[in-house]
Amino acid sequence: MTATGERRASATDAAILELVRRRSETSRVEIARELGVTPATVTYAVKRLLAAELLVESGFASSRGGKRAALLRLNDQARWAIGCTIDTDRLSLVGVDMSGALRSRIALPLPAAADATEVSAALDRALSMIDPHPDARSSTGIGFAIPYGLGVDGHRLLREIAVDLDIPSITASAPTCAALGSSWSGEQPESGLCATVHMDAGLGLSILQDGRPLQPTTGNGATLDHVVIDPDGPVCECGGSGCLHQYASTRAILRSAQQADGLAQDLGLALTPASRSSDTVLIALAAARGEPRAREVFQGAVTALAQAVWSAISALGIEAIVMSGPAVQAAPVLVGQTMDRLLSGRARNLGMEISVSVSQVQPHPCGVGAAVLALQTFMTPGRASRSGAAGADAGADAGVDTARAFPPP
Repeated sequence: MTATGERRASATDAAILELVRRRSETSRVEIARELGVTPATVTYAVKRLLAAELLVESGFASSRGGKRAALLRLNDQARWAIGCTIDTDRLSLVGVDMSGALRSRIALPLPAAADATEVSAALDRALSMIDPHPDARSSTGIGFAIPYGLGVDGHRLLREIAVDLDIPSITASAPTCAALGSSWSGEQPESGLCATVHMDAGLGLSILQDGRPLQPTTGNGATLDHVVIDPDGPVCECGGSGCLHQYASTRAILRSAQQADGLAQDLGLALTPASRSSDTVLIALAAARGEPRAREVFQGAVTALAQAVWSAISALGIEAIVMSGPAVQAAPVLVGQTMDRLLSGRARNLGMEISVSVSQVQPHPCGVGAAVLALQTFMTPGRASRSGAAGADAGADAGVDTARAFPPP
């Protein structure tokens, strides 16, 4: 087969895998109709996928008077992928199967200001312990969720770690990983644009189009931190004033909590750099319970975030928004109601429709999404993003083997 033919076959195989994953079960006839290709093309592609044990026949469709069509589904156990998140105090791994379902997880503590050697040692230990399902033939790769504010040293650390691995690796921003985890869990529409707003150490925005990151780079995420929401607000290091992070970041939320008449003490906040995320979750949980001081602090941050999000999504005509992040998931009803009131209500006044939901992907949306990123790269080689050439280059930069669609078991 020529190189062009191999690429075409790879693209067809990938499209079929994605369609079967979304439909759970489907027939060859339905695949041909959905993809707009000939039955012969589907027949040859399905033969390849059955031989690679990526698809299996799972029974027959209901009879319509003729021969019943065989149904196809993913062989969930055929491959698995790993997602990794590196926080200030821990390293976490999750394992997902071919459908993106969570099968295994592990978290190991990290010492303060851990260097590459210490992180690599923790990762090696975690990889030796995680075992999603012994029947899986091989790991397709590992995805790393890039945390906010990683910096030059952090990126260098990730590169050093990836070099020593004997499996393909790829990286993407935490918001993009959160978006992918949400999409593969069925929380987002299959087609069109969907924005994921990730609220953690930073305030990130990732846009998926038809379930794929819109931007053709390994970062695939945009920050909302420096969106101006109050021109008369405090001066920011970016040169502007009243930037969002001054109102809605974990630092801002904790600063407000410290000023809220004993709230920090009553909630037992540790108030250390390593505890910012967990402290913010405690505030969100208290706000969800109706604690008035916590509710004022947390709802004020979500209100500021909604203002910045409106500026981004209204300009692009985005109609679906998923909120993500540890604190957001700790107070889903409060966040959902606040965002719906400030975004959906505002959109309806203009004759638009915007749906807002809160992601329920557990245990770590970024970890699950990072594993999905590795799995998606395996299933659609050379297409880590929606831009074919750029996606292939991005994958190569991240250490992803894009040369072969389906490595032998």
